[in-house]
Order: sequence, then C-alpha cells, then structure tokens
Amino acid sequence: MTPLPLARLEATEEHVEAFKALAHLSRLQIFFFLVRAKGEMSVGEIQAEIEIPGPTLSHHLDALRRAGLLESRKEERYIYYSVKRDTVSTLTRLLTACC
Repeated sequence: MTPLPLARLEATEEHVEAFKALAHLSRLQIFFFLVRAKGEMSVGEIQAEIEIPGPTLSHHLDALRRAGLLESRKEERYIYYSVKRDTVSTLTRLLTACC
C-alpha cells in the first residue's frame, strides 16, 4: 500500500459518510466480521455471528452498503455481502497518510 502524497490528501463527502456509517457499534462489528471473512458472507452467516435481529441487521448492512463500504449480490433468495476492498484501502491510506 503506497502512502498518499500529503499534497493529494483530501477528505471527501464519501469519506465522511463511510466514517459516519462505522460510528455505530453494531455496524463496526459487522464490518470487522466481513473484513476478517476475506470474502462473501450470506446474511444468515452474518446474523449467526453478530447475533442481532434480522430487520436490524438488514438496516445496518444497508447503511454500510450506501456508505460505499460493502457490496451485495443476490443469488436466488440469498443476499451475500462483502467488503469493498478498494474503498477500505483508500480510507486506511487517508487515516495513515500523516502518521
């Protein structure tokens, strides 16, 4: 991962939305679980790990997806979520560029 040059270090509204989405304990737990999974996980698999009600989980997954942190794919009656690695890499570079 190449650090961003300080001259190009700029936060955008998309970055703000991503950080806002992560500023909730359940969403952060979901996000960390998916990062560790290193691939797609079904909603049922996520729910079994995070142990929150289905409607609440759907709400949090949608917030993370709208913030650009997750992508989803529907296959028959199942929905699979995965981390958008390029977005996460950009956020990580943004946070560590000045360190």
